[in-house]
Amino acid sequence: MGVYREILDAQREPTVLLDSFGMVVSCNRALLDLLRCHNDQVIGEPLLAWFPRTDETAAFGRAFLGLRARAAGHGFNLTVHLAPAIGGQLPCQLQGRKLSSGHILVSGTPIEDRPPIEADVGGAIKRSLEALDQGMLLLDASGCIVHANPAACTLLGANLRGRSFLELISSSQVDAFAESLGLVSAGTWHDEVDLCTLDGEIVPVELSLAAGRGEGAPAVVLFRDLLDRRQRQFEDRVVALVYRQLLSSPRPRENVPAACSALVDALALEQICVVTRVGVQWERWSVGREHAVHVRSLDDFAPPTGWDSGPRLVRVTRDDPEVARVFGALRPRRAALRMVLEAPSGVVAHALITGAPPAIEAPATSVLLMRLGPQLGLSLANGLLLAETEALADYQSMLLDQTTVMLISLDGAGRIVSWNRASEQLLGVMAADAEGREFGVDVARSTDLSRWQELWKTLVARGAIASELVVCNREGRKLPLHLEGRLLRDHDEAVKGAVLVGLDLRHRRALEDQVLKSQKLAAVGLLAAGIAHEINNPLSGVVGYSKLLLEKPLDADIRVKVQKIADSGERCRKIVEGVLLFSRQQESSERRLLDLRGVIDRVVAIGEYQWRMHNVQIIRELDPGPLQINGDADQLEQVMLNLLSNAVDAMPRGGTVRISLTRRPNQGQLQLDVADEGHGIPEEIRVRIFDPFFSTKEIGKGTGLGLAISYGIIKDHGGDILVRSQPGAGTTFSIVLPSADAPSDPPSPAPSV
Repeated sequence: MGVYREILDAQREPTVLLDSFGMVVSCNRALLDLLRCHNDQVIGEPLLAWFPRTDETAAFGRAFLGLRARAAGHGFNLTVHLAPAIGGQLPCQLQGRKLSSGHILVSGTPIEDRPPIEADVGGAIKRSLEALDQGMLLLDASGCIVHANPAACTLLGANLRGRSFLELISSSQVDAFAESLGLVSAGTWHDEVDLCTLDGEIVPVELSLAAGRGEGAPAVVLFRDLLDRRQRQFEDRVVALVYRQLLSSPRPRENVPAACSALVDALALEQICVVTRVGVQWERWSVGREHAVHVRSLDDFAPPTGWDSGPRLVRVTRDDPEVARVFGALRPRRAALRMVLEAPSGVVAHALITGAPPAIEAPATSVLLMRLGPQLGLSLANGLLLAETEALADYQSMLLDQTTVMLISLDGAGRIVSWNRASEQLLGVMAADAEGREFGVDVARSTDLSRWQELWKTLVARGAIASELVVCNREGRKLPLHLEGRLLRDHDEAVKGAVLVGLDLRHRRALEDQVLKSQKLAAVGLLAAGIAHEINNPLSGVVGYSKLLLEKPLDADIRVKVQKIADSGERCRKIVEGVLLFSRQQESSERRLLDLRGVIDRVVAIGEYQWRMHNVQIIRELDPGPLQINGDADQLEQVMLNLLSNAVDAMPRGGTVRISLTRRPNQGQLQLDVADEGHGIPEEIRVRIFDPFFSTKEIGKGTGLGLAISYGIIKDHGGDILVRSQPGAGTTFSIVLPSADAPSDPPSPAPSV
């Protein structure tokens, strides 16, 4: 505040620094002199506490709230009246400016309305004394009243001339006053005393006595009714307290009941009820002496239409049916006032103020309520507007969070303004960490920065883009996106930002790979079915005749050659059988209910000797309970045999193969895992292992059809095969199949990794 302190001290006109709630943070000496107050009486109080006129209070409130929402450098100008602690109202020209810190700097210039100099100075003095709003008495040397101005006659009585001033002093204070009067001689005396009116009523006043010089000199008595002053001070304190409560929170369900609670305490009321419309629902807020806020929703309700156009403050009776319908029945021996709360936009609420007479029926109570009504209405209207805006923003945010695609808004510089939940989940970056940072550079970093910069330039130039972009998530992993963007412009066609919609392409790419693989398998199947039948007949002749020759006595070298022919023919026959099996594996076969544990046991038993010869140990980990599917046992045994054979071939020095069978919770699926400790599958060939005739084995040791056939069988059973492998750390094949008790439409299997 050091810089602001220097600015304030440099101002010659009265200047004050306000915070965002309208409270005085600091002020200069000129303002204190204008208000005739001490520094501690001003700091921390609302500036509106010195505004005596309701219409000017509302005007300043609107200007202040409007300036608070604008950028630094904006301002306002208003002509208002200020009420100093001593003296009458002062017209001032106020200038407000918003600072970069968010504070409001307000300076005021008093408007001087000086009449022309009177030619008759005595007449001017007399008229001035007559126009005083405080009582003035002129006393002769004996203390008798020789002149009384109209204000004095109004307060004490009309026939004051010729009476001793001591007659007007309360009997309990006559001796003290006479002693003080004797000590004054030539000078002034100031104190608070009780005066008696001519009707005998006691009136407390603030009295000043100025005695002339010399013996027998007249004296002047000035006095002001303390009842009015105390009432005004009381009202100012209540107004300041209510304003402070209204500024304590922007939410109407908090600040308006708090302000009503302050009024209940200050005026000794019983209860204040406010009926207002929040969104589409009418609500009644009740605040009593216990300070508890009771909120009740009113169904099928609307206040009488005549209330909006009627008087702003009216007295109501207990037998008024409309008041009872809106606010409830009044308690016996209670009086009530109904007040209309309105803002510049119109009527926003109706309030019922109840209490015990005669306090609530006093004119001062009505005056104070009328003074506070516009500010209550304005604060309520602003709060309801803020609540509706926040509710709309929350609703829009909820809608955006329900979509499964990335939905991002950017400002004109490409910085992120909003970031929906799908963006958080896909990229692993929370909205709070993303907002304010540049898309494609700081967040969702593009793998090709020049590519994103080119897309942004195209978006600004053409207003729309639709392209693919690869970005990195929080861990640095690549994420392919189909990105569509639309440019946002204001009514002047200036670029305000853009909206981006991003679709994760990983699932689509996986589906495309599956379709491509299915098409490839279908094409190979058709080819295999066509050529296998043509080769099978002559091949059977080669194999058959070679075996017949081997049954006859032959020379050793000829037998070796014939044996090679037989082995080669047998090898070709197995290849043809595999091709035929591959071409037929998509044909539907009769399915029956079977237990996968039995399939596993039979396959392990079939190759038990082979596993032992290769120093391989088979470990089975099967879940208890029924693990049944609807399938073809022979085909599933072939799949298991292929996977186990591959696992054994991957461990030339032996090892352990783990077979686990589990039920996927809440998915209606069974998962069969075959894990080895072999050399693993390199990442570059992992995507091709299910292709027909692709093999990493030596020539003569594999046809490249085992995994392709297994893949087709599992797909035909409504399942999928997944593979996880790390070079040097082994490979795990996972078969996912729908269980027998799964729904008729099982969940879609996950794509292969």
